[in-house]
Amino acid sequence: MELVYETTVTLVGEVLSVPKSRETRSGNQVVSFRMVSIARRFDRTNRRWVDGDRVYATVHCRKELAQGVLSSLDRKDPVVVTGKLRTREYEVEGQRRVTAEVEASAVGLDVLYDIRAGEDSTETSNTQTSNEEEALPYHLRAVNIVGSGTDERTPRPVGA
Repeated sequence: MELVYETTVTLVGEVLSVPKSRETRSGNQVVSFRMVSIARRFDRTNRRWVDGDRVYATVHCRKELAQGVLSSLDRKDPVVVTGKLRTREYEVEGQRRVTAEVEASAVGLDVLYDIRAGEDSTETSNTQTSNEEEALPYHLRAVNIVGSGTDERTPRPVGA
């Protein structure tokens, strides 16, 4: 029996490039996009959030997942990606380079940080935000979604 060890990862981050579709030799659709995941930590001394290490990856999606990503995601969208991590080595002008790639099994919009609902989505009704939340950057604050949660880019209501 052959053992196969796969490295599965979950990345939380932001889409850096518009998802692009291509067709394989066998006629299957593959949609790919670049993303970045940035570690964040709260600096208690300065009472602010600071960036840590960045992980850049190219995400590849196949079959139905490819269709969903192509119709739902755009540049700067907050995402959660789960899949198999691979590294690919290549050479450019005599220099060896390595890139991280994820063969996605699931891709989702990270609705906690989704700012597509509008500027007023960070306002809370009948409650006041805490000082700690106010210290968060805009894209890391909790989102209060009002209305149906649909727009021309969302195929179904949030939570459906």
